[in-house]
Amino acid sequence: MVSYVLNVDKVGDLKFGRKKCRLHKKAEVVKVAKDYGISTPNKKTVSELCGSLKKKILANQNNIPLAKLYPEAAKKRAAAKKRAEKKALNKKVAANFMKGMVTKRIVTPTRATIRAVMPMPKPSKKAMPLTKEEANKRIGAMKGLSYENRNKLQRMVLNQHSPRRVVRVARELARLR
Repeated sequence: MVSYVLNVDKVGDLKFGRKKCRLHKKAEVVKVAKDYGISTPNKKTVSELCGSLKKKILANQNNIPLAKLYPEAAKKRAAAKKRAEKKALNKKVAANFMKGMVTKRIVTPTRATIRAVMPMPKPSKKAMPLTKEEANKRIGAMKGLSYENRNKLQRMVLNQHSPRRVVRVARELARLR
């Protein structure tokens, strides 16, 4: 009786063979419609025939779950779904762990917020620059420096380095002794 396998694809189009119903010639669609018991198929258009065939197929389908029809495929699919869920959970756990490892960014207050909270004091006078003589006096007065270090630092003041920098180095050397 029925020589074609009819099915409805995911989009909802009726197919028989490998092609959609509406793409077949009218003679082929009429032949299938006669096999499925549709009345007066010659007087209807291809789209009307495809619509009535589709209704007939959907009405005759038993709502049997595919898992009962194909138990092996259902088992494989369930296992794949379980693996995917486990993988997603592992990713989520790793992301949360990494979030915990990262330190939070500390927001520094802006000048506007500081000024709103307390007024800024006026800046003090700028420090006067050190002269070479003043730097030599300060280095000579430091107690923790050895005689050799004092001489080296005084030569540094006279030659190339800034007096302020040499005094800073001298303080560090004095602290170390």
